[in-house]
Amino acid sequence: MKRPFLLAGSILAFAAAFGVSWDAWAISMSVSGGWTRTIGAFDLQGGAGTDLNSTYESAADAVLVSVTDTSAGWRVDIKKQDSTWHASLGLSARRTSSGTGGSVAGGASYQQVTDTYATFFTGSQAVSDINVQLQVSGVSVSIPRAAYDTTVYYTVTEL
Repeated sequence: MKRPFLLAGSILAFAAAFGVSWDAWAISMSVSGGWTRTIGAFDLQGGAGTDLNSTYESAADAVLVSVTDTSAGWRVDIKKQDSTWHASLGLSARRTSSGTGGSVAGGASYQQVTDTYATFFTGSQAVSDINVQLQVSGVSVSIPRAAYDTTVYYTVTEL
């Protein structure tokens, strides 16, 4: 029987997540960490009159995911919901570690986070401290100057 568990993490100016667990389910997930990136004149490719660097990455351990209270297989899905997000910007995520305990597969390459759930990575048994890195792409001086926000949702389903 599949038992989904939903966790919402807010991305403030490109990232942040906070954890939740629900004891009514056999499987639990917590997400913590965050990333804020201020982009300014120091990010111009060649000084005044040039474009901004188009891609920015968080630290490799910006977000920490733990899946607990299970001895079965599971899947983590990911999606985003835009608040103030420019259509030219892209958000991607990748797993940069396998954590501790159990096993984890997939998600090691950047995958675009869209407004539709997609499988991010899978695993089995309890695994703690899985590192996730975020990437924003499509940045340009042609995008109006503003603070852009999106919310990332992580869902774990026991398989």
